[in-house]
Amino acid sequence: MKIVIINIYILLAVVIFCRAQPHQIILQLDEDITIDQLKSSQTISPFASYQQLSESLNIWLIEIPAASTTLKKESILTNLKEHPHIKTAQLNEAVELRNTPNDMEFADQWQYNNTGEALGIMDADMDALKAWNLTTGGKTALGDEIVVAIIDGGVDLNHLDLINNLWTNNQEIPNNQIDDDQNGYVDDYYGWNFNKKNGDVGNGGYGHFHGTPVAGIIGAEGNNYKGVCGVNWQVKIMNLAANRTVANVIEAYDYVLNMRKRYSATNGQQGAFVVATNASLGIDYGKPADHPLWCAMYNALGEAGVINVAATADLFINVDLRGDIPTTCSSDFLISVTNTNNRDELAIDAAYGRRHIDLSAPGNGTFTTINNSGYGGFGGTSAAAPHVAGAVALLYATPNQNFMQTVQQNPSAAALLVKDFILNGADPIADLYYKSVTNGRLNLFNSLCELENYFDSNSCVEAEEVFLQLDKLLINNANREMHIHFEMQGKSSLKIRLFNSAGALVHQQILPQINSGRHKLQLSSAQLINGIYFLNIDSKNASLNQSILIQ
Repeated sequence: MKIVIINIYILLAVVIFCRAQPHQIILQLDEDITIDQLKSSQTISPFASYQQLSESLNIWLIEIPAASTTLKKESILTNLKEHPHIKTAQLNEAVELRNTPNDMEFADQWQYNNTGEALGIMDADMDALKAWNLTTGGKTALGDEIVVAIIDGGVDLNHLDLINNLWTNNQEIPNNQIDDDQNGYVDDYYGWNFNKKNGDVGNGGYGHFHGTPVAGIIGAEGNNYKGVCGVNWQVKIMNLAANRTVANVIEAYDYVLNMRKRYSATNGQQGAFVVATNASLGIDYGKPADHPLWCAMYNALGEAGVINVAATADLFINVDLRGDIPTTCSSDFLISVTNTNNRDELAIDAAYGRRHIDLSAPGNGTFTTINNSGYGGFGGTSAAAPHVAGAVALLYATPNQNFMQTVQQNPSAAALLVKDFILNGADPIADLYYKSVTNGRLNLFNSLCELENYFDSNSCVEAEEVFLQLDKLLINNANREMHIHFEMQGKSSLKIRLFNSAGALVHQQILPQINSGRHKLQLSSAQLINGIYFLNIDSKNASLNQSILIQ
């Protein structure tokens, strides 16, 4: 028994000691100061090695020799903070993970369409089915490929419900040991593993128990007759393995920042149109004063047009009083998320805070992708946050041209608008009163309507009774075109979809508002192989279906 007790004490000592990475400090230097200039300074303790974490913010990780650590760490930090060319300094610490489409297991995803009302369960879902009548994700109205970056542990790259939605760096040739796009990362084809300093975000083919479910919530492929679907049926998921230290996290955010900047600078030829990041990890009881550089990354990302979503602690605490990183960072470009169940109750192990926690999303008992192309339950705030990150991406997929003009002209302002739409669209729930900023839970449809109404679109206005009639359908096989003539009585948005004979969606178009009268619609069939297709035209309360032969 004594040996067991001694081992436990030793283990506790190791855990406490390793929380702050031995001898490692993160610095932000003045813009015009190099690390070599700092190193040659006689006014600070010498450091053995250094690594740049963010070029944009001039952030560095340094390692103090063991002989220098006889001084208290607080004294070292104080001396560094007082240096005239160091903006701020902080310890490097360990981070911890927080724990009707035709998809075959969609019925298990209560978060999208809660069917438990007959059992007395509240309507605690996010109105996903109504939201998907407006958009299912994928691209912006201007054709930008929407990307969500996940800061987590990696992902199952071979998962059948993820493989088509994984982001790839189109300027990088995989596995050629060359930094083809000269962004500082060799073979970052699927993203980057900041834990291992290589491009293997699939962890040798084993995926990651935490990263794969998070990816599935954001963007498991929808309507593909497989498993489940994500908040977005089509979206690109950038995977960044960075779940060990604060330094890893800062590096990952800097990667996102640089790729979004590249996209803007090259008019979409390089980089990635990242609109959101998701971090289902953090430091329990952490304080922003101790992690100013982590918090600073959110403002830098926001200025580039990126909204950041973070899961709060899996602890029943008030983070306003007890602290949490990153969900108590004060950035306007951060959305902090807690976890509610299928009865719209705050989970018993989820943190809250009237000042810092913005809203909740479904977490406990949600169902998503897991490793080895499997499916299973996943919960906690780790599951809640990616629903919100997915919602941000879904809003960018709205067909609203006015919104995208704002995105182009002022990406930072557009990002703040999206945050407002997410928060203003939340469903108020009693269990979150005075425990969050919005007192509410994520609602996808409401948030989409907040966007549409802001930009004077009528796509969310309740439609009058609509009558649809197909007058004529002409197939011009020579020009590979379809000409659809139809009549509509009433006013509504329309969704035009084309399915192949196997039931797979091959074309989708959403028309925000169509008035009464006769209309003509032209679709290209140039990308379609010969065969039988099925045309579906849906208004809010009427539908047309027609088979088509293309030869």
